[in-house]
Amino acid sequence: MKLNKKNGGQILAESLHNLGINTIFMVPGESYLAAIDGLYDYKNEIKLITCRHESGAANMAEAYGKVSKLPGIIFVTRGPGACHASVGVHTAMQDSTPMILFIGQITRKNKGKEAFQEVDYEKMFTPPFCKWVYEIKKTEELPKVINKAFQVSLSGRPGPVVISLPEDMLEEKIQYEPVEPEKIITICPKVKSIEYVLNIISKSSKPLIIVGGGDWDEKGAKDLVHFAENNYIPIAVSFRRQSLVNNNSVSYVGDLSTSVDMNLIKYVKSADLILVIGARLGEMTTKGYTTISNKGNQKIIHIYPDSNEFGKVYKPLIGIESNSSECAKILRGKAIKNITWKKWTKMGNDNYIRYSTPSPYKTEPDMGKIITYLKHTMPNNTIVTIDAGNFSGWIQRFWTFSEPFTQIAPTSGSMGYAIPAAIAVKIAKNNTQVIGFCGDGGFMMSSQELATANQYGIKPLIILINNNMLGTIRMHQEIHFPRRIITTDLINPDFKLLASSYNLHSERVQKTSEFPAALDRSIKSKKAAIIEIQVDPNQITTNKTIEDLNK
Repeated sequence: MKLNKKNGGQILAESLHNLGINTIFMVPGESYLAAIDGLYDYKNEIKLITCRHESGAANMAEAYGKVSKLPGIIFVTRGPGACHASVGVHTAMQDSTPMILFIGQITRKNKGKEAFQEVDYEKMFTPPFCKWVYEIKKTEELPKVINKAFQVSLSGRPGPVVISLPEDMLEEKIQYEPVEPEKIITICPKVKSIEYVLNIISKSSKPLIIVGGGDWDEKGAKDLVHFAENNYIPIAVSFRRQSLVNNNSVSYVGDLSTSVDMNLIKYVKSADLILVIGARLGEMTTKGYTTISNKGNQKIIHIYPDSNEFGKVYKPLIGIESNSSECAKILRGKAIKNITWKKWTKMGNDNYIRYSTPSPYKTEPDMGKIITYLKHTMPNNTIVTIDAGNFSGWIQRFWTFSEPFTQIAPTSGSMGYAIPAAIAVKIAKNNTQVIGFCGDGGFMMSSQELATANQYGIKPLIILINNNMLGTIRMHQEIHFPRRIITTDLINPDFKLLASSYNLHSERVQKTSEFPAALDRSIKSKKAAIIEIQVDPNQITTNKTIEDLNK
């Protein structure tokens, strides 16, 4: 049979369609017009979302990868487009999120001449910036490279892949035959290894499980909770992985985040055995590498999908290379004899309940009451996206996550994430309530994507917590450079007027009592909505004021 000739753009589009991709985020560019043209043939099967900025597109793709469990797909043009999009690649790598960034590139004959917008992407995105970066040399390579990109992105520790697409390669026609997708590699633990782990746990008196990572599925997350509850083992979660564990579980003891309870820090330090599943023992989770120690009697068992992680910071007693969910599925039915730590687990859970129950704040509006009201009003499966900033402490401390994958937030600490992430999550989960939380600083970094939401009829709820400053930086200024405050004050636009210009419903809240009605009107508007909460700038964290810092 004689094969029809197709150009690189058509081959690329067909390959993505064959791999089950139904949503692509992009900022169109002339360097990959042939790819856009190829996607025209699939316009009824693949939704193309034209974003306003490449950083917004990258954050959308990253968030989409988190909730879809397929690589989030993004197309950007060469040079500035790729540079703008790099923030999403960094987030995807740190968060272990499957993602593929396709970059339009200059023509092959112009390489090395510092042509218009030329960048060497194989150098720019060299691992560990991403898992794999590759520039297509020949059009014939396209099908196999795309399949490999999927395999690399999803296998082991999930993460981003970057593929560079020379413009002339996309326009070149060749005889083409589709190839079979490469197998996704899932690493399972040996039963003997799990039995060894159980034996070590049984000999401890203060065990603790720390959960994190991006390779979980819903069943695996629930299996782990089942194992922990049946064996009365406490569970903490790593930074911004709260929804991996039902926060109502009697085994749950809290999250190791920026808003961490100091009693939880003491609790972790007191544990004689720490079983880490899926989490990297990074700076945020270990509070600057201080809560866990290789010294003394504390033992560490590390289960992770990439063996390169073992010993990077802490040397484990045993390291097991395994997919987190596959490990949890084996653990689910296991029982440990001679349990002696029930009081230890109850103490941790009691501490969590106390810390996550807000006391009345003197400042208005009272964010503890607002977050509690919002959580109790919204469905349990509500998905929240959270930006970087001190405001995030209110959600991390007072929101109760009961369903897996309902917290979507960058462990990389990237500002400007919540709005594009909320848009992407709403695309993926249209029938689910989605709330994007951001501060005024983060809002101003990505608010242009509200035009994207309006264009495609996407309707998230945005909670804007406005204190007219860059709160996290201001806090550190007050601590380290008191009375020398500069650069952190913000003069913002009128957010209600800005929302109106994007055809969004908008509310402004200045008192706690105003929030319920504002929320009700926002929900009933049947539009994307912004609720701006004007908070007291003195209330810099969930437990400290600026005055407290200055004492």
